Amino acid sequence: MSETCLHCGGPLEGSRDQYCCIGCRFVARILNDEGLEKYYALRGPRGEPVAPTDNRDRKWLEPIEEQIAQEEGISRVDLDVQGLSCAACVWLIDQLFRREAGALRIVVNPALGSLSMSVAPQFPVRKFVERVESCGYLLGPARKTEQTDRGLLLRMGLTIAFAMNGMVVAVALYAGADSSALGPFFRAMTFAFSCASVLVGGSWFFRSAFNALRRGVLHLDLPIALGIALAFSSSAWAYLDHDALGYFDPLNVFIALMLVGRFIQQRVLDQNRRRLLADDGVEAILTRRLEDGRPKLVRCSELKKGDRLLLSPGDVVPVEAAIGEPASFSLDWINGESAPRAFHDTVPAGAFLAGDETRVVEAKQDFKDSILLELLRTPARGDDGVSKFWHRFAQLWTISVLVIAAGAFFVAADARGGLDRVTAVLIVTCPCAFGIAAPLAYQIVQARLRRVGLFVRSATFLDRAARVRRVVFDKTGTLTTGRLRALADFSSLSPEARVALVNLANRSNHPKSAAVARAVGHDGFRDDLTVIEHVGHGVELELDGHNYTLGRGGRDLAFSVDDRVLLDIETTEDLRADAAREVQALRDDGYEVGILSGDTGDRVRALADRVGITEARGDQTPADKADYVRAVDSEDTLVVGDGINDGPAIATAFCSGTPAIDRPFIAARSDFYLVSAGLAPIRVALEAARRLARVLRLTLGVALAYNAVTIALAYAGLMTPLLCAVLMPASSLSTILAVILSLNGERWHRAKALEPWTSSTSRSS
Repeated sequence: MSETCLHCGGPLEGSRDQYCCIGCRFVARILNDEGLEKYYALRGPRGEPVAPTDNRDRKWLEPIEEQIAQEEGISRVDLDVQGLSCAACVWLIDQLFRREAGALRIVVNPALGSLSMSVAPQFPVRKFVERVESCGYLLGPARKTEQTDRGLLLRMGLTIAFAMNGMVVAVALYAGADSSALGPFFRAMTFAFSCASVLVGGSWFFRSAFNALRRGVLHLDLPIALGIALAFSSSAWAYLDHDALGYFDPLNVFIALMLVGRFIQQRVLDQNRRRLLADDGVEAILTRRLEDGRPKLVRCSELKKGDRLLLSPGDVVPVEAAIGEPASFSLDWINGESAPRAFHDTVPAGAFLAGDETRVVEAKQDFKDSILLELLRTPARGDDGVSKFWHRFAQLWTISVLVIAAGAFFVAADARGGLDRVTAVLIVTCPCAFGIAAPLAYQIVQARLRRVGLFVRSATFLDRAARVRRVVFDKTGTLTTGRLRALADFSSLSPEARVALVNLANRSNHPKSAAVARAVGHDGFRDDLTVIEHVGHGVELELDGHNYTLGRGGRDLAFSVDDRVLLDIETTEDLRADAAREVQALRDDGYEVGILSGDTGDRVRALADRVGITEARGDQTPADKADYVRAVDSEDTLVVGDGINDGPAIATAFCSGTPAIDRPFIAARSDFYLVSAGLAPIRVALEAARRLARVLRLTLGVALAYNAVTIALAYAGLMTPLLCAVLMPASSLSTILAVILSLNGERWHRAKALEPWTSSTSRSS
C-alpha cells in the first residue's frame, strides 16, 4: 500500500483509502470517471492537496450569465484562476472546457493566473465553473493586473546580450587585437555596447537612486548608480581623448549582474501572489436586495438601513439584520465557532445562512456602520521589499562606499589618478552578495517552500521569520479542518433505525448532521420520506409508525425514537492530519505555541488538550485577538488564522500566515499562505528562515573579505580594467556557488512528512 496520497503525493496520516483528504479523493474520482488520467502524466509525481469548495458563493457569475444569454453571437468571458501551477493545470481546464456545449476557444495564462474564453450563447458557464472548482481551483471575476515589471525583464535581457557581446570583443582586444588594424573598430564596438548598456540598464538604477533620494533614503542603488556614472564617464573620456578601453567591459557585466539580481528578487514573489484570486475585499461582496418585490444583485456597499435582503443558503449577512422566521446561521467568519446557532430576532453582520431554505431579512444599519466593513478593510500587510536588517545594512554600506571612494581620491597624487581610484572603488565594491547571491538564496528557499505547500507573499517574511519564537494558531479551520466528525457506535442500531438515521442526517445541511451523514453513508436513503427541521433543535421523521428525531441531547446529539434515546452521538472537530505532531515538534524546537479563538472556551480548551497546548484563549473577539498579540509580540510572534475575525491579529502580528486560500482577502493580508493538508510547512519555513540567515551572514562575510582586498588594490592604484574584469565575475560566481552549496549541502529535515523538501522527485515550481 502506498505511503503517499495517490492524487497529490503528500504523506498519509492513517488509512484514508490512499488519499490524504476528501478533496483529493473527490478530484481523483472525477479525473478517472472523465477519462482525464493524462493529468497525472503531465503534472509529474507530486501535486497539491485539494480543498473542497462546497457552498461557494457564486453570485458574481450572474452578470456573466446574463451577458452570454443576451449576446446573439460569440461572447468573450475573462476570469481569474487561483491554483494554476503547471502545464497539467492548463491541460485539465482546457479539457473540461472542450466538453461543454458552446465552447469555442479558451486561453489559460498560468503566468498571470487568468483565462479567456470565447463561447456561444448555449455555453453553461456556471456548470463549467463548478466543474473546474471541484478539481481544486477557484475562479473569480477578472480583477488581476500584470504585476511583473516587463520593462525590467526586457532591460535584463538586453544588458546580458550587450555584456556577452562586449566580452567577446574585449577578449579579442586583451589577446592582442588592440594593436592590430581592427583595434579601433573593436574599441568602437566596446564603446557602443557600453553606451547601450548604460542607456538601457543603467537608467533603471539612476531612476531608483533618484527616487530614493527624493524620499530621503540612502538606497543600495545610490552607489551602484554613482559607480555606473563615474565608470562610464571616465571610460568615455579616456576613449574619446586617447582611444583607451577603460572600464567598459567590467561595467557592462556589472550592470547585467545587478539587473539579474533585481529580477530574481521579484520573480518568485510575483508568481506566488498571482496564484491567488485578487483581494476579495468590500467591493467584491454581493447580495440580493428586494426592489419592488424582485431581487436585484447589488454591492453590499450600497446597502442602507431598512433594505430587505433575500438570502440563499450559504449567503453572508452583510449588515446587522432583523429576521422574521427562526433560522440557523454560522458565525465562522465572526468568531470562529464551528457549529451554527439558531437566531430568532436579530442576526449579526458576517453570519452565514446555514439552513436549506432562503430567508428574507431587513437591514438594521447602513453598510458603512457594519462590523464586516471594519474587518474587511483591515489593511493588507505593508511590504516595501526591504527588512529592517537590509535597510540598515544598505544605509551603512552606502555611506561606507561613498566615504571610502572619497578617501581614494585624496590618496592619489593628482586629480586624474584620484578619479581613476574613485572609479575603481565604485566598480570593484560590487554588491554581489546582496545584488545577486542574496536574491538567489531567497529564491532557492522560496521555491523549496512551494514544493511543500507554503507560498511566501512578503519579500521580508523570511528575514522576520528567523526571529520568531512564538506561534499562535486560530482553532477552527486552522488547527482543525473546519469539519466535524461524529463519534458513536452506529453498528448497534437496528436496520430500521439505521435507515431512519441515514435519511435524517442526509436531509439536513447542519454541520453536525453532515458529520453523522459522513459516518453512516447513504445506504438506505429513500426519496419518498419527508423530514421536518426545527431550527435550533433538530430534525424529525415519521417512519413505519414511529417518530425518529436527531437533535440536541446527551453529550452532544441524541438520535431518538418515540422520545427514547437510541444513540448518544458526540461530534468533534477533525484536527488537521499532523496538527498534534507539529505542535509538539514546534515546542521541541523551543517555540511557545498558543491558541487564540473566538469559539467557546470549553471547545478551545478541549482541543488544546488534544494537541498538547497549554496557552489557549477562547471567546475572543477580533479586537481581543489583536490586543493579545499586541501585548505579547516583541517582534517574535507568528499568527496563523483563516477568518476575517483573525484579520486584525494578522495585521498586528510580526509575521502571519493562513491556510484559507478560499478567502483571498485573508491571504492578501498575510505573509504566506498554505495549500497543504497539514501544518508541517510552517515548521519547514521557520527552520528555512533560520538557515537562510546563517547562509546570508556567511555570504556577507565573503563579500566583505573580497571588497577589503579589491579596495586595497584600488587605493594602491593597482586595479586595472583587466583585473577588474576578472575579479568581479569571479567574485560573483564564487559567492553564488557558496550560496548554492550552503543551501543544498545537507538534509534539512529528518521527519518523514518533510521529505519532499529534499526529494529529487518533487514537482518543480
